[in-house]
Amino acid sequence: MLQKLLKTSNDDSSDEETQQDGPGDIGEPVAKPSKKKITTVDPTEHITPCTYAPLQPSAVPDEKPQTLEEWELQQQCEAEALFETRKRPEYRISYRQTVATEDIYLQMNCKSPSTASCENMIIDVYLTGEEDTIGIHHIELAVKQQGIVVATPKYRLDLVLPHRIDPDKGNAAWLSDVKTLRLTLRMMRELDFVNF
Repeated sequence: MLQKLLKTSNDDSSDEETQQDGPGDIGEPVAKPSKKKITTVDPTEHITPCTYAPLQPSAVPDEKPQTLEEWELQQQCEAEALFETRKRPEYRISYRQTVATEDIYLQMNCKSPSTASCENMIIDVYLTGEEDTIGIHHIELAVKQQGIVVATPKYRLDLVLPHRIDPDKGNAAWLSDVKTLRLTLRMMRELDFVNF
């Protein structure tokens, strides 16, 4: 085989035409793979049906009234919401942490600047269109676990909160110079035991 590679074209001792071999021809001859016919496969053939059970409705019970008084109260709330003509005021939600010396200098409580480490939700309700004579006694405020209702003679805000709160822990302040109601509400989230 080496002799074939070193043979020059001037050496015409044989009448046969020899084929030029290259470096790939050294060694045992390898059988060339034959081209197989490509068949189309149905893509749904390899898909197995899902074995998961379909989602069930949440286990939150419907709050259906149990007594006549509860039903009347529910109907009254729905009617008030339907026929409400007062404007919705602008509002802003922000969060506040309670930070102590050990949090700042020693970093002992593992608090971070994220809202996950915040204990309080601050809601500022801007009632700028109200008259100058309005005071805290003109504002109706209802605080629930998942929402608040603020009502004045010109405005009404029925707000669903992004987190559950403790209605018993919190305070409200009326800032008369800027006509803003500031609510400080204590949040109750599922993973608060990890962050605090």
